Amino acid sequence: MIEVIYALWRRDMIKFLRDRRTLITSLTRPFLWLLAFGFGLRASVRLPTGGTDFVSFLVPGLAAMTVLFASMFAAISIVWEREFGFLKELLVAPVPRGAIVAAKILAGSATALIETGLMLALSPLVGARFSPLGALASLPLLTVFGMTVNALGIVVAARMRSFEGFGSVVNFVIQPVFFLSGALYPVVGLPRGLRAVVLINPMSYVVDAVRGLCIGHHSFPLPLDVAIVCGSAVIFGALATRAFRKMEA
Repeated sequence: MIEVIYALWRRDMIKFLRDRRTLITSLTRPFLWLLAFGFGLRASVRLPTGGTDFVSFLVPGLAAMTVLFASMFAAISIVWEREFGFLKELLVAPVPRGAIVAAKILAGSATALIETGLMLALSPLVGARFSPLGALASLPLLTVFGMTVNALGIVVAARMRSFEGFGSVVNFVIQPVFFLSGALYPVVGLPRGLRAVVLINPMSYVVDAVRGLCIGHHSFPLPLDVAIVCGSAVIFGALATRAFRKMEA
């Protein structure tokens, strides 16, 4: 079982590391948001964190955004493998489908972690200021969040037979998850209806935990953040395994 998971994980990681253009493109996205929103709205946004700069406030949210996009689109490999026949070979092989799902989830979260780590390492170059130790401490939680998102992507990919269909559904899902997470604005002071939506979004707790570790600002208790993120990973992992077991090549 472990050998199967490692072999499939290694295959996806080699494919990711060889595609440098995708890595560079994915790194461009958070810095565009950082430059456009961070510097564009810096003077007009008042934060409840006192002297925290808005650029630094955005970095934790954009780190979670990087994990969200990278982990979700990593699941497109299932559609690709179905398109070119590799998935059929996997499904008929004497391999537990749970092992395939585990390998995909681990590979998706690993690629997202690489992209997020690079983003956090480079963000001080554009003026962001945060705790390096806090950023390191947030990486395990971001990894678990990556597993959650990739599992959700597998649930979607298991029902898709085209790249276009997967892309349209994924964009429909991740846009509200991102914008309604507090990644771009403080959660404190939101209207009651909007705050209720933010509170049921698992990404809100990832953003809050990373922001607390990096710049010391929490809207929720850290144990609550960790519990919800880990619980979401278990739930979506189970859903991904169930969806994959019912999938046909």
